Amino acid sequence: MQHVVDLMQEAALVLAPVVNELQPSVVVDYRAEMVNKSAADVLGSDQVVGQRLAQFLPEDTAALLRKLCDETRQSGAGVGHVAAAPDPLTDLARAPSVSLRVALVGDLVLCTWLPGWLTPAGAGERPPITSDGESTADHLELANAVDALADAGVGVFSLDLMTGRLIGSRGLRRIFGPGSDAQSGLEAAVADDGAWQALLRRGEPMDVEVKLSSRLGGHRVRVVGRVGYAADGHPAVVRGSCSVLHT
Repeated sequence: MQHVVDLMQEAALVLAPVVNELQPSVVVDYRAEMVNKSAADVLGSDQVVGQRLAQFLPEDTAALLRKLCDETRQSGAGVGHVAAAPDPLTDLARAPSVSLRVALVGDLVLCTWLPGWLTPAGAGERPPITSDGESTADHLELANAVDALADAGVGVFSLDLMTGRLIGSRGLRRIFGPGSDAQSGLEAAVADDGAWQALLRRGEPMDVEVKLSSRLGGHRVRVVGRVGYAADGHPAVVRGSCSVLHT
């Protein structure tokens, strides 16, 4: 099996269950049995064999990977998972997003992952990002118009899913307060909302109302988001708007 793992282009890690000595049917952890070069490079060491998850991964990352392994063993079926920062599982790829697959191989668990997003089922049917025929000058003028309305309580943003970089209009920065980090403020406001996770993981349109923390003004904000797809069908960007709700 080591030979097969070595041939895999994606990062691959084979884990063996660690059982409770008094209750052999109870799995308490997982220990690395095999690792290929791609995984060793991203984990920063080829000496992980024989170590438990938390010995070579941050504790929060280890806990989430352990949970996925448990789900796979209990269901007997492979588990696919995609994650975007700040999800701790992105530490596996040292990237803003990661696609992870966990599968059973006999009594062992095979974990493979790639940085970025794997094409979901049916992605080929989704429209790619295409030019709308407008000139660059037209787009720049529209951007100027958005910034000119910064005092109207409306801001727009674009979040690159591969780099994790967010660019926002002047209005977005104004909503989250002068001198504040608009990206951190936006992510904190929607991080626990199921609609945000559905947008990132399945491309479902988002339209929610959230209340900002008192540090950011405490007002209610409507957040709308849509996923944009690259020409290869992969999710590439989240574009959206924030607007202050006046009561």
